[in-house]
Amino acid sequence: MRSQGKKARLALLTCLLLTLPTLAREPLWKAALGSESAGSPAVSSRRVVVATKSGAVVVLDGAGRIVWSHRLPAGCLAAPALDRNGDAYVACVDGSLLRLSAVGRPVWEVELGQEILATPLLGSGVLFTVSESGRVCKVAKKDGAVLAQAELNLPSHSSPVWDAGRKNLLVPVKDGFLLALDQDLRVLWKYRTRGVNLSVPAVTPRNEVYLTSMDHHLYKLDAEGRPLWEFAAQGWIKSSPVVDERGRVYFGSYDGHFYAVSADGKALWTFKGRAQFTAGAAIDAAGTLYCGDTSGTVYALDRTGKLSWQYKSPDFMSVDLAILPQKVLLAGGIDGTLLAFRTARPLSRKAWWAKALGNLSNSGFDEP
Repeated sequence: MRSQGKKARLALLTCLLLTLPTLAREPLWKAALGSESAGSPAVSSRRVVVATKSGAVVVLDGAGRIVWSHRLPAGCLAAPALDRNGDAYVACVDGSLLRLSAVGRPVWEVELGQEILATPLLGSGVLFTVSESGRVCKVAKKDGAVLAQAELNLPSHSSPVWDAGRKNLLVPVKDGFLLALDQDLRVLWKYRTRGVNLSVPAVTPRNEVYLTSMDHHLYKLDAEGRPLWEFAAQGWIKSSPVVDERGRVYFGSYDGHFYAVSADGKALWTFKGRAQFTAGAAIDAAGTLYCGDTSGTVYALDRTGKLSWQYKSPDFMSVDLAILPQKVLLAGGIDGTLLAFRTARPLSRKAWWAKALGNLSNSGFDEP
C-alpha cells in the first residue's frame, strides 16, 4: 500500500511538472555576421539589413540566410537606414556615407570628413547626418551632394530623429543637450539634462519627447523642449526608450532593472534582470516587451512585467531589438551572432514608438 501511494504521488508530481509553463525559449535560427552588429537591424521586403562594426553591410532573408554582403571603407557604429525602395544608407566611422541599392549595388559614396556615430536621418529627397564632433550635414539622396552643413560644436554619439510633424530634427548630443533643428540647420531650442546622452529619443503623436540620460533619469519634454517631468532610476541609462499606445514608457538601466513608467511619470513596475540593460527594447502587437541584458539573456515580459520566457546566450546582448513582420524577434550579441526567436505577434503598429529609431526601416520616424 505504501509503495502504491508513493507511486501515485510521483505520478501526480510528474503531471504537475509537465503542465507547468516553461520559461525557456530556444532560437529559431542563428546567423554569424562575422562582427558585432552596429545598432538595430533594418527591415524591408522581408530582408534584414545589418551594418557591422568591422565594416560590412550584410543582408539576410527571413530564415537567417545571407543574401548578399558589401564591404565598407571602414567600420560602422550606427545602424543602417532604409528608404521605401529598400536602398540602404550607411555611415562609417571614417566619415564615409554610402547609398547601396536593395540588391547591393553601390549608388554613390561621399566623404564627409568627420567620424560619424549616428544613423542617417532620411527626409524627402534629402538626408541628414551628425558627426561625432557635432557637424550636421544635409545631403541629397539622389547623388550624395552636400547641400548644407552647420557646426553644433557639441559632440554627438547618438542618432537624430524627426519630431511628430516630420518638420524638425531632434538631435541628442553627448554633453547632455537635446537640440531641435529646422531643415535649414538652425537651432530652434535646446534642453540640457544633467548627464551624458547616449540614447535615441522617442517621440509621441502629440510631439512629446522622451529622452534617457546617463544621469539616471528619463525626461519627458513638450514640443518646445520644456520639461514636463523626470523619472529617476538607480543607475546610468544608455538604452533608448520605447513607448506604447497609452504613453507608457519602457527602458532598461545599468542598475540591472527594466522599468515601466506611466505617461505622467509614475513608476508602474520594474523587472530585475541578471545584469545591466544597455540595448533598446521592442514592443509587439500584443504588448509583450522584449529586452536583453549584458549577461546575454533575452527576456519576454508581459504588460505587467511578468516573465513569459527567456533565453541565455553566451555573450551579452548589445543590439537594439527588432521584430520582423513574420513574427520573428531579432536580438544581437557582442560576439557577432544574430539570434531569431518566434513571437506570437509582429512589431506593434499601435505603439507610439515600438523600437529604437521608431520603425523597422530605422528612418527615425514612427510610421509603417
